[in-house]
Order: sequence, then structure tokens, then C-alpha cells
Amino acid sequence: MSALASVAEAFCATNGHRFVGHVGTGAFKETFHVVLATEETQALKVYQPGFSPERTSRELSAMQRCSHPNIGRLSAIATFYHDGIQYLLSLEEFLSGGTLTARLNRGLLSAEECQTIGRQLVNAVAHIASRDLVHRDIKPDNILFRADGTTPVLVDFGLVRDLVSTSLTQTWLLQGPGTPFFAPPEQLRNEKSMIDWRSDQFSLGTVLALGLFGFHPYQEDGASPQKTVECVGERTPQTRRFLEAAAQAGMSFLIRMTAPWPVQRFRTPDDLERACQEVAR
Repeated sequence: MSALASVAEAFCATNGHRFVGHVGTGAFKETFHVVLATEETQALKVYQPGFSPERTSRELSAMQRCSHPNIGRLSAIATFYHDGIQYLLSLEEFLSGGTLTARLNRGLLSAEECQTIGRQLVNAVAHIASRDLVHRDIKPDNILFRADGTTPVLVDFGLVRDLVSTSLTQTWLLQGPGTPFFAPPEQLRNEKSMIDWRSDQFSLGTVLALGLFGFHPYQEDGASPQKTVECVGERTPQTRRFLEAAAQAGMSFLIRMTAPWPVQRFRTPDDLERACQEVAR
């Protein structure tokens, strides 16, 4: 059992909650399934002690600022002492429908599924943008489903960028934070002045393309993930097979979402939402 799991179990025992089990591990926290004394099911996150208090605070603040059916809800924040060490914990709604990663392991999305999931997540990204936030880590692992298995929920704001606050990423870094395979060029190149909601637009478009077609918009047939990331960072054009697949599927808005330069993508969330609605008609 990990040290953070021991903290989670002790916290549950102290407060009359029931510890169910481990859910996942992040870079600086672990998530556990718990049932509160009130019988409400929750996700308990235990943070590594000493990890960037500024970033942890920003993550929790961002979640508190968001209120949307397709964004994970933060229930409570607490501190807990265990073996003389203070830990930060958060309680969030527990999403039992699994991750988009698990869904894609069973096969590609149909065009209808992609449109349904996409419209909801575009709306979530628009909400995040309205709060002057950029998620910066939209990927299948960070998209969970509610119990119905069809309602996607964006989670994990650990790398969130607050556009009205000082950036926590050092300017001299050659690469910004995030998961490289889903990151836009400006994030890969740490071009901080270019990062805004359109960076999330790129990542979401990449996720949807992967779910619908089974490959990244910049991934040539047989190319490795590393080579694909290099192509994105160099702002090479999207592959012909992606352009043809998107056009044939009637999902041309994905081409604009994943354009190499922010200025080439949809300018506002409203523009993107309208493009998605037109496809649904």
C-alpha cells in the first residue's frame, strides 16, 4: 500500500467514511473511491506533501470557479495530519462510468457518439474559457463518464493556467506542461503569450479525432507518437489521411480545431459551438 493510500484510509477511519479502493495515480496525487458517512459516494484525492502549493491552490481554485455538468464538481477541501505530516485532501464527485481511454480500448467512436461527446465537451471548454482558465491537459484519461456511460466529464485541473494570474511555468523551459501527444504547438514550445482557450480547443480536437479515426491529426501511417509530437511542435501541416477522413465523415470542424497556429482555429467558443451544432443538423 502506498503512503497516500495509508493517509486516505486513516482519514476515512477518523471521519466515519468507508474506504473502497484506489482509483488512479497522478504526478503529485492519488485518487481513491470512498463512501462518506452520509452514504454519498465521492472521489478522495490526497496530495503529495510539499508539492508546489501554488499549483495545488490554483487547481482547487479553478474547480471552485467552474460550475458545469460536464466538469468535475469539487465538494470539499480538507487538511489531515498523519504520522506528523500535514496532507491536503479534496473530495470530488465520483464518476463511475470509466474513462474515455477505457471506452476507446473497446473500439472507435461512431460519428454520432463523437458528435454527442464533442458537443458536451466543447460546451465545457467554453465554460472554462469564460472563467479565464485554460485546462492544458485535455486527454482521454482526463475525460470520465457519469453512470449513464454517455455524459462526459472533464476532470483534473492540476495543470490549469489562470490567464489573469502570473504564470507558474518558467519562461526558460523549452516545453510547457501537459501531455505532449495531445498538446498544441504553442504549449510544446512554451510560447506562453499564445496560450489561451484555443490551446484547449486543439487538444479536444485531437482527442475527438483519435476517438473517431484512431489516429492523431499529425500522425502519418506507422509514425511513432514521438515523431507525431515532433511534427506538431514543428507546425507541419496535418496529414492528408486526416484531412480526407475528416471531410468524408462530415467533421471538417476538426480540421480547424487542430490547425497549427491559434489564429487559424475558431476565434471564440461561440464560433466553435455553432460549427458543432451545424454538423448535428
